[in-house]
Amino acid sequence: MRNFFCIFKINSVRSDLKSHLRPVAMNSAGKKAMNSALRSSWTLFFGILLFMIGNGLQGVLLGVRSEQLGFGDIATGLVMGGYFIGYFSGSFFVPKMVSKVGHIRVFGVMAALASASILVHPIAENSFIWMVMRILTGFAYVGMYIVSESWINDKATNLTRGALLSVYMIVQMLGMMIGQFMLNLSGDNDYGLFLAISIIVSFAAIPIMLTAASVPDFSAPEPASLRRVYNTSPLSVVGMLIVGFNASIIFGMGAVYATKIGMNVSQVSLFMISIGAGAMLLQYPIGKLSDLLDRRTVILITHIISALCLLVGYFTSGLGFIMIFLIIAIYGGVSTPQYSLYIAHANDYLSPRQVVGTSAKLIMINGLGAIFGPPVIGYTIYAFGINAFLIVQLITHLGMVSFVIYRMYARESMPVEAQGPFISVRGTGIAASLLPEAEWEGRTTTKDEDKVLP
Repeated sequence: MRNFFCIFKINSVRSDLKSHLRPVAMNSAGKKAMNSALRSSWTLFFGILLFMIGNGLQGVLLGVRSEQLGFGDIATGLVMGGYFIGYFSGSFFVPKMVSKVGHIRVFGVMAALASASILVHPIAENSFIWMVMRILTGFAYVGMYIVSESWINDKATNLTRGALLSVYMIVQMLGMMIGQFMLNLSGDNDYGLFLAISIIVSFAAIPIMLTAASVPDFSAPEPASLRRVYNTSPLSVVGMLIVGFNASIIFGMGAVYATKIGMNVSQVSLFMISIGAGAMLLQYPIGKLSDLLDRRTVILITHIISALCLLVGYFTSGLGFIMIFLIIAIYGGVSTPQYSLYIAHANDYLSPRQVVGTSAKLIMINGLGAIFGPPVIGYTIYAFGINAFLIVQLITHLGMVSFVIYRMYARESMPVEAQGPFISVRGTGIAASLLPEAEWEGRTTTKDEDKVLP
């Protein structure tokens, strides 16, 4: 009876919220506000594009160079996993730094750290030193993300919040793909690309720091407790952990896998670009489908297709690289949106006031899963061979297929008309505050609605 009462309350909130959100997209005032927001923040997005180019290039470059230097599978896994250790730890410490010394100083320090750490790699070709530098790089990048996202949030209004978040996601993906393509600009043993990354990241700081005419009030979202988030959506908690694990494998060790199966530098670049291209093409249709069907059904379909792609990749690896590029594009296209799907699924059961804290905790859980991906895959490749790259991910997707089916039987589905709209989101916990449902001036949340879920 209590569950029915809870769902009834959420449904009424969701239906009312949707009726307010939908007209915004067609409102001329909303379009004018969006155009004004883009004009005032294009330099900020240009700076984000630049440091994402540096990030994308660095990831593939270090994977290829680790193989060329013969670090070994386990050491390479630890090197590539260092980024996610720094990223996860930085998400705790950077907000405190911003609160104490301010956005501009923190961003300047993080940009300098990211620019300097990459230059150590060609000087000291040692796996332990590289791992330490990757930890510093991850720490620096999450710092730049947090500051950038807080500036975007400061420029956003209820009319422009979702659209600015979408632009931010596109800029992130596009920057990563451009950086991965730049791997083609240098020979296999040329250190010029390390210098290029440092220069690009340094230049990225200029438009971003000049854009910040006023310093926004900084308020990092307070993550909800793990127990509360798990009670809200066990599926989202487990799913985000697995998504983080798999994403760190594909983006952290993808270049290593491509190099090991015999691809040259240009082919490695295309392999990694295919992942992002697939994600950009399929993100919207998958999100739209999740608004029309039970969200868990769409999540289940994406895991099934992901598992099939990995199986096909395992059995057709000898058919040529074109087939591999196609398979990895489909895999990236269906697996990347899972991040946003799981956040959207959890948010379907929340009042607007609960969205930011819960999303921030889910993003943190995702980062925790990412730490273990590269080290685990490095060890399994060492122990069982290169196909472990596919098999480990296959096992996780099959496990999620089973868990999704279990949750579909354990909990009644949310009526489609009561689901919140799908919004593609990726970044730190600050990005969660950009979700349109996180703030709605036309609605006041009562104490009872805050207690909809335990």
